[in-house]
Amino acid sequence: MEKANQSESASNPLCGKCPALCCRYVAIEIQAPSAKEEFDHIRWYLLHRDVQVFIDHDGAWFVEFVTPCEELTADNQCRIYDRRPEICRSHGNPPEVCEMQGTPYVELFHAPEEFDEYLRKKNQSVPS
Repeated sequence: MEKANQSESASNPLCGKCPALCCRYVAIEIQAPSAKEEFDHIRWYLLHRDVQVFIDHDGAWFVEFVTPCEELTADNQCRIYDRRPEICRSHGNPPEVCEMQGTPYVELFHAPEEFDEYLRKKNQSVPS
């Protein structure tokens, strides 16, 4: 099944060249940490394999699970393109939210140490 139909590829030529970046993770919005327990939760998330935490361009915080969609083929096509979920259909609207147009990350943390360093640079106390 084709990943992008002709009108989508014509309106955005990047669609035809996309390595399905948005199909390789799931991100869940969380509250920005402000209490000791919340800072600890961020560190706990980051101790897990294939889990990242990021801050987007709007200042929203997310836990990101790096895991490909089960319907993504080896050649970056969607097996269920015609019946894909609405979140997939609306991704890239507006175009600047598409990973091919830029990064969703203002800050990206892979490990607790990176998060602690970010806090130090922001002159925030690092709750123990």
